[in-house]
Amino acid sequence: MAEKSECKHWSLTSRVKEPSPLGTTIWVGLRAADAALQYALLRQKLASELVKLLGGQPVVATAINGPLGLTPHGFLLTAVAVGASLKHAIWALFIKEQKMSAPAALAIVGIETLHNTINTFLSAWAITSAAPTNGPPFPSVGETLLSSPILLLGATLSAIGLTTELYAEFQRKWFKDDPKNEGKPYGDGLWSLATHINYGAYTIWRTGYATVAAGPFWGGLIGAFFVYDFTSRAIPELDEYCMRKVREGWSMTIPKISANLRVLQYGDSWAKIKKHTNYRLLPGIY
Repeated sequence: MAEKSECKHWSLTSRVKEPSPLGTTIWVGLRAADAALQYALLRQKLASELVKLLGGQPVVATAINGPLGLTPHGFLLTAVAVGASLKHAIWALFIKEQKMSAPAALAIVGIETLHNTINTFLSAWAITSAAPTNGPPFPSVGETLLSSPILLLGATLSAIGLTTELYAEFQRKWFKDDPKNEGKPYGDGLWSLATHINYGAYTIWRTGYATVAAGPFWGGLIGAFFVYDFTSRAIPELDEYCMRKVREGWSMTIPKISANLRVLQYGDSWAKIKKHTNYRLLPGIY
């Protein structure tokens, strides 16, 4: 449920810090199930069968000699899906502090799975697939990457985005775990490159994943969608949440003066971080 605010927005995330074992279990379990689903869709050719069922022409696999009984292209797609699921599991188990309700976990994981399944479907459709149509007769995964600049670009973006998002989240957690930083926002490390570097990294790996599946046009559309969503909804919402702490701090009563000062310090620190950080989402771009 969206947190009440002065501006109109919606969010599935909570700002309340407390354990949520049920929501976390659902999150981790379903993210693992999603990776298994994407593998099954490719391994069992279920995505290709769906393409034929809808009247399309599936990709004709020239060689199924990649790991796990997949084509090299299918293995790359599965690797990104597994990497994303693993990153999300690590975040939920070792980084997350906010409460995650069961409905929120179901909704967010459902959206993630929908994105991934669309990628898998488009990768199996001859019209949209980024699977190489030429090259060695029995290519390895490495040969497939080197023979296709599009796949190499997508895989590189996926790896950079996933590792950047995860490391940035760990940097912020390490900062907040220090008692002397209680109530302070973090703006160093990767976060000094962009105030919402985690959103930017997510955009990068989502763009890369879509590019591996169906080429640069689909990847560009996905990237543009997340840039729009983050810049028009998520970033303004989070900025408002941080600055609202200042307004709430001034309204506190004298008996709460210590909490009042911490809130005001948070808002002041956040304002300074925004002033000295040139970018909000993607370093050098926005």
